[in-house]
Amino acid sequence: MNSLGMGIDAEISDEADRSPLKKWFNFVKAGKLIYLFIFIKKIVTYKPSCMELIIDGDRHLLKKVWFIVIANQSYFGGGMEISPMSKLDDGRLNVIAVHDIPLLKLLTVFITVLWGGHLNIKNVDSFSGKMIKMKNEGSVKIQSDGEIVGRNEVAAVVLKEKLRVMLQADNRYKNMK
Repeated sequence: MNSLGMGIDAEISDEADRSPLKKWFNFVKAGKLIYLFIFIKKIVTYKPSCMELIIDGDRHLLKKVWFIVIANQSYFGGGMEISPMSKLDDGRLNVIAVHDIPLLKLLTVFITVLWGGHLNIKNVDSFSGKMIKMKNEGSVKIQSDGEIVGRNEVAAVVLKEKLRVMLQADNRYKNMK
């Protein structure tokens, strides 16, 4: 898993995947612009809500949350540096929460996430831990690497020296040991 998010990021991912415009944007080699297009559309209709974030047992209640992302590496969404502090091999997950922020400031967050500058903006919080749980009081989608995987509540745990890989059967590799 690269990232796990709840909030407007999941809404954008879901709509982008279903949009007939995505094929057109990809055709003209501007695939990333579909996310910007849908982001602009969603900021007018999306309603931030309260979310609970539990990190290694510490509880944080955040109001008017636009999104929370748990990340295991720095980039997501085709090149946005959502979690500059993330490292694949540090045994920790990083969490970025954007909350209690006016709409105009959210546009600044979106622009500065391209190079990781959003961590300097008030109410863009960064956390780190091994056991993370996100819970929403309403009905909010959850994305994992851009795919919708559920709603309202999700947990992520770092398991030491574990790697689970799912492969589709392929005869080319049947003799591998």
